[in-house]
Amino acid sequence: MKFEERLSELINEVDVPDELSPQNIALMLKAKSAQSKMEAEHKNTKAAPSISAQRRTIIMRTAAASAACAVFAVGMWAYNENRAAKEQLEAPISYEAVSPESYDDLLDIITGITIGQDGNTEPDHERTIDETVTKPDVKETEPPCDFTDYNGENISEADIVKSDENYIYCLKDSTLFIISKETMEVVSKIESTLNPPIEIYIEDGKVILISKETEEIQVVDSSGDAAVTEASQAGNSQTASDVPANDADSLPPAENSSGDSDEAASEGSEASPASLDAGESAIPSVGTVSRTNVIADIYDVSDPTNPVHSAAYKQNGSCTSSKIVDGVLYMVSAYTDYRVKPLDTQADLDSFVPAYYLDGEKFYIAAEDIIVPSNAADTDYTVVSAINFGGSDISATVKAVLGGGRYVYCSADTLYIAGVGKKDTEYSVISSFDLSGGGLSYRSSCSVEGAVLGQQSMNEYDGMFRVAAKITDKEGKSSASVYVLDKSLTVVNSAGQLMPDGKISAVRFEKNYARIIDDESGEAVIVLDLSTNPPTLAQSVMSNSAYLYCYSDKLLFGAGKAQDGGIALTMYDSETGLAVNGTVIGDGSEMFSAALTDRRAVLIDNENDFIGIPVYSYNEFGTKNSYYVFGYGDDGFVQKGVIEYVDVDDSMVFCRAEICGDTLYIIGNGRIVSARLSDMKVIGSFEY
Repeated sequence: MKFEERLSELINEVDVPDELSPQNIALMLKAKSAQSKMEAEHKNTKAAPSISAQRRTIIMRTAAASAACAVFAVGMWAYNENRAAKEQLEAPISYEAVSPESYDDLLDIITGITIGQDGNTEPDHERTIDETVTKPDVKETEPPCDFTDYNGENISEADIVKSDENYIYCLKDSTLFIISKETMEVVSKIESTLNPPIEIYIEDGKVILISKETEEIQVVDSSGDAAVTEASQAGNSQTASDVPANDADSLPPAENSSGDSDEAASEGSEASPASLDAGESAIPSVGTVSRTNVIADIYDVSDPTNPVHSAAYKQNGSCTSSKIVDGVLYMVSAYTDYRVKPLDTQADLDSFVPAYYLDGEKFYIAAEDIIVPSNAADTDYTVVSAINFGGSDISATVKAVLGGGRYVYCSADTLYIAGVGKKDTEYSVISSFDLSGGGLSYRSSCSVEGAVLGQQSMNEYDGMFRVAAKITDKEGKSSASVYVLDKSLTVVNSAGQLMPDGKISAVRFEKNYARIIDDESGEAVIVLDLSTNPPTLAQSVMSNSAYLYCYSDKLLFGAGKAQDGGIALTMYDSETGLAVNGTVIGDGSEMFSAALTDRRAVLIDNENDFIGIPVYSYNEFGTKNSYYVFGYGDDGFVQKGVIEYVDVDDSMVFCRAEICGDTLYIIGNGRIVSARLSDMKVIGSFEY
């Protein structure tokens, strides 16, 4: 038998791993080529040109020959060697924190990461043609990023209730109510046709309504391969023209664009049902996948009795966080549900590039505006936008981070994104963006051991970023670690092995303190002083306070559950962390408060010597809905008054309050109460 014939038999006999197929070897080579080119550019060396179709052909042929040799080698080596080769191929591909030069390079990187995860080019989550598949949003129950620890006048955070000098703006279900403070009546309403709006802003005579949109994307399979059509089922979606970035011509046009060649059209006509014999039928399989977008609708409310919709912005992904700084809206979304079919060299931009929309016109994020951090091992995106809405025309600067961003924290001038590293090794990838001057520019990236404990376990104080992570060892035992990083995301202080084998729900930061919260009791069992290096145990445990608030330069206020079921109020010395004074709200029954789960439910106004907290409990008549007001002085807490209602259920419990002049406005879901600050007497109420 000739050598060539024997080689052919060996090739046919041996079971070749997917990773050694010619296609996957070619993709791996392309990913490594893209990596080398990006690293060379990062080091200010001349980058290689974009990969051309001719180079793809050469790589495929070379890969095919390499695969044949690899198959021959597999036939000569033992099974264990084959398994070791497979494990080596499954290792993550490491990239420098740089941006791809083109969409070609981005596709190569995503494909390389996917092969490293799965050993093939299929999506992470399997999707079938004959059924609707919906990937759940990222951490829907996670509270929005809050910025109340920074009291800058140039920063606005979103909420369900906002106000200006004369009006209160309240979200209830799918309706925004605009209510006059003077008459306590609704002067106008804004109805949303999307899912219930998430939150609102009121800024310079404009209302910004942040909403969630779910599109149903049709997936059509007429020949065994899935074809994706963006046939949006969203209620108010506008027809958008695709506007790719400058380098989009390096890839074929999107399937729903009008740029198909005559040759492609000809091929399509040959496969059409009209060309089949009369006895044959070809009914394509049709299914849908859900794609989530976040939308900012901007209304002119210079006349609050007649709101006018002036602009709309939309970006791919579910809303993670937002804020307004110096008149610029910053919005962050997690884009996790975009891969609806396997990637290949003919992939359209919708298959791997996030998009955004300005008044219905669609744009793709430019390749050079997509950051690929080192150690990225996930193909999800975090989309970050800076939206200028103050002028007559809306404009946006949009960037993205590849590798996913589960949690976000924003300070006065920096946005931090924490994602997940390689799935079988616990570490978190952190990236930061500079927001100073109303801009949006990438700053740096790093990785820390462990999985970030949540959005509330991230904080910036005195120019340092603090983050807490949960580390689980090979035996399944977990502990917490706390890291302090500078602006370049270099770790300058840390503490580990905290609460080994304990159930940790969060680590909350207040000034120089880090409080490790026990999951079962909801109390802080360890308090670290981060002003020392390494951190030391603080004297105070600050245990029964869900959140701490800055009451003054020297005092921190906290609210939490009391042992007898009431609500405990405590004042702490901000320097020592020791409890200075305290009191308990209680009437013998178990009491609840929105302040225990939402930082924004507490109202503190030091100038008016005012601490307001909503509380409710249940009795034989229904729900006792109360709002307590305290002052604080040398004698400790002094109750100034309480406003109470008894409702059939807890649907109207108070959740917000604000002071305007000498009037206190207390807001619940469907009720607003006004009271005089001087004596806490109710002067008006309105249900909507």
